[in-house]
Amino acid sequence: MPRIIISCPTSGQDVPTGHRSQDFELTTMVETRSFRCPVCHQVHAWSGVDARVEHGLTPVAALPQ
Repeated sequence: MPRIIISCPTSGQDVPTGHRSQDFELTTMVETRSFRCPVCHQVHAWSGVDARVEHGLTPVAALPQ
């Protein structure tokens, strides 16, 4: 299941929020959530408008040989 990510406001890097999503509209998430950023170690608050679903990861087993 894809991870929900935001841009760290301190570093600008994409960071996982600790939540995962399977096909739902993030903008419907109106409540604010928070997590400790693995990059800058600060607590960041986010809602669905700040987030996006991580795409484009290919499992190693699925790579062409």
